[in-house]
Amino acid sequence: MRVNWILSILLLPTAFVMACGGGTAGPAKSSAPPGPVVKYRNTLGALTAGAPLDLVQSILDFAPGAASVVHTHAAPNLATVLQGQITVKAPSGDKVASAGDMLVEPVNQPVQAVNTGSGEAMVAGAFPVPHGTKPTAPVAGQPAPAMPNRTLYTFTLDSAGISGGYSLVQQVLDFAPGSQPPRHSHGGPGAITVIQGQLTLNSDGAEKTYDVGKSFTETPGQTLQAFNRGGIDVIVVATYLLPEGAQLTTNL
Repeated sequence: MRVNWILSILLLPTAFVMACGGGTAGPAKSSAPPGPVVKYRNTLGALTAGAPLDLVQSILDFAPGAASVVHTHAAPNLATVLQGQITVKAPSGDKVASAGDMLVEPVNQPVQAVNTGSGEAMVAGAFPVPHGTKPTAPVAGQPAPAMPNRTLYTFTLDSAGISGGYSLVQQVLDFAPGSQPPRHSHGGPGAITVIQGQLTLNSDGAEKTYDVGKSFTETPGQTLQAFNRGGIDVIVVATYLLPEGAQLTTNL
């Protein structure tokens, strides 16, 4: 699995505190553990759930020159480029996206994602689809790519329990060793996948540990707290279906 790149890309620089002189004391340091850093956040709004939805989250790997099959999407979708550079080819023209950029592929049009760069590329895709349906459909009669991309991990939040207007919110979070957020809850259901390290999650008082490639769900009303008790940064991709007017995270 090509996840070692994440550590070198997302490690945060060490912060240094310098005295200002004149005998003035600096501010007192907080004793609370640091929370995670939001490395990337992308939002696709003005969506409507008129029927029960599943939320599919996939982590896709593209070697240099690799491409997806030519395919269509029947529903809105959002993707975040995690590493490298991806070109999406569509009838309206090509779009190039780099790490942190958001990709939204058109609905009911043939598209193809290609790694046109010289290094590895990785993408996190999020697909809210009608319950029981697939997020993509290959276009008949199109040749298979000479070098296909790979799906590293995929996870489905079945029957997400959302209706009416909502936004699709995707975050990439970096938990340094020892970090943890305050106890909190989320305003909408979410799917979370660990792509580096090992994350411990306390959900309503019950703890469980998730390794690389493992996924879990978070639902409104849960009391949540995550911990990085390991020695390397933990990186997760989290996608939420956020109802109109709801707050993504509320600290408790």
